[in-house]
Amino acid sequence: MIRIAGLGVSGAYLYRRLSNAGFKVTAFDPKREGFYLPCGYALNENVARTYLKLINLEVEDYVESRAHNIIFQSGNREIEFKSLGLCTVDKNRLLSDLLGNLPFERRKAPAERDVVTVDATGISRSILGPIGNDFTMHTKEYLTSTASHHEFYFRYFSKGHGYYWEFPLGDHFHVGAGSDVLQLINSSLNVKGSLKVASRNIRLKPALQDIFRENVVGVGESIGTVSPITGEGIMPAMESAELLFQNLTKYENFSELSSNYSTDIIKTFRRYEVLYSLLENARKGKILKLSNLIRYPAVREDFRHFGINLTLYSVAKTLIGK
Repeated sequence: MIRIAGLGVSGAYLYRRLSNAGFKVTAFDPKREGFYLPCGYALNENVARTYLKLINLEVEDYVESRAHNIIFQSGNREIEFKSLGLCTVDKNRLLSDLLGNLPFERRKAPAERDVVTVDATGISRSILGPIGNDFTMHTKEYLTSTASHHEFYFRYFSKGHGYYWEFPLGDHFHVGAGSDVLQLINSSLNVKGSLKVASRNIRLKPALQDIFRENVVGVGESIGTVSPITGEGIMPAMESAELLFQNLTKYENFSELSSNYSTDIIKTFRRYEVLYSLLENARKGKILKLSNLIRYPAVREDFRHFGINLTLYSVAKTLIGK
C-alpha cells in the first residue's frame, strides 16, 4: 500500500503511474473542486512529451501558446532569444486528465506509521515538516485579456529579487511577478482586463538532502524541485515523480528505496544547488565575480531545459539586471 498526500502535478502523475502498474494506492488532497491553479503555465513541450506519453497523454492536446521569440529586458534594452520548446499549457485540464477517474479523498492525509507515504504537498511539506533556512518567494498572478508584450517576456529584478513575466495563454495572457520583496511585486504590476487573480509562495531553495523521514518520502516542490533561476516547476515535479516511481518498482525495503531515490534526485537536480548559490551571490551583490563563470553550464542547462536558448552573453546581461 502506498499513500499519496497532495495531488498537484507530482502527486497526480505518480498516482497515475503507480495505478497503471497495479500498485494499491490511496490518495488525499484538500483542495476544493474547481480550484484555479496559480502557476505560470509554462514548460518545455519537448520534455513534457516524453513523460506524458508514459501515461498515454499527448502534450499537443494541452498547448495554449508556443514561444517563437522570447524577450528578456535588461535595463532599457530588450534582448530576444530563440525557443527550444517553451510553451504555455492548460495546466488545470492537464491536472484533471492526469487524475482521470482515479479516486481520492478531498481532505488532508491522516497519519499512518505502517504505510509508505509520499509527501507531494508542495510548499507546505505538511507530512515531512519544515526544512532549515528555507527560502521562498511570493507571487501574484493574473489571467488577463491584454498584455504589453504578445511574446514570452521576462524582466528580472536586480540583486536576485525575482522577476516579472508576461506569457501568452491562448486567447489570453498570464501576467505576474514573484519576489521576496512585496513592494517590487506590487510596483511592477499594472494589470488591465483582469479575469482571474491568484497568489502563492514558491520554494526556491533545493531540499535535496531532506527528502525522507521515517516512512515518508518527498517529491516535487516539497523537496525543492523548482528552479531557483527560472522558477520552472511543472516538469521538474513530473521528473521527480518518475524517479520515485522507478524506485518504488525496484525496492520494497524503505531503507533501500529512500537511499537509491535520494541518489537519483541529487544526480538529476544537482544543478539546482549550483543555481541557488548563484542566486545567493546575486542577492549579496556578487553577481559579477569571475568565480560565477563556473556556474554557467548549470545556468545554460537549466534555461535549455525550460525551453530557452541562452548564451553566456545573454545570461550576463539578464542576471546583472542593469
